[in-house]
Amino acid sequence: MKLPGKRAVLSLLLFLVFVLLIGGEVLFSRAIIRERRAIDDLRSREAVLEGNIRDKTRLISAYNETLSAIERYEVNLPTNEVAFFSAVERELARNGVQVNSIKPAKAGKGYRGVQVDFVGPYYSVLNVMADWRSMGVAVRMVSLSLARDSQSGMVKGTVVLETVLAGEGA
Repeated sequence: MKLPGKRAVLSLLLFLVFVLLIGGEVLFSRAIIRERRAIDDLRSREAVLEGNIRDKTRLISAYNETLSAIERYEVNLPTNEVAFFSAVERELARNGVQVNSIKPAKAGKGYRGVQVDFVGPYYSVLNVMADWRSMGVAVRMVSLSLARDSQSGMVKGTVVLETVLAGEGA
């Protein structure tokens, strides 16, 4: 082959290598851009997950604090039905609510119940309900019915309360 033919082949070969280098660089650049986007996406997911971890950690610590407060809470149980009836009636009398009747009520297995019929001023009745919650013994209100007493204008009601007696367990 003559020199101009060799030059043409060599030039063509160099041009082809140059085109391949440029094409490879373009493909490589696209791959890098794609990987950078994937990295950015992973970083944003990481930030979201770290925020979730912080929230869950905060919730777990709040749960543990609440659980420890509950474990420290001392529940007192009445020793017998008379003590329970007396505690219920004492709160009614302390708030100026008249007791019409107080008698044992049906309760679930392991529980003791009391049914109380009463009449009194509306806000005194509300205070009695609040005081039953904090009267120092475990008690739960099973049912409550209130109505306006047409004769006196006060509230009349019937409530069923339950407790667990000391030594019996539910």
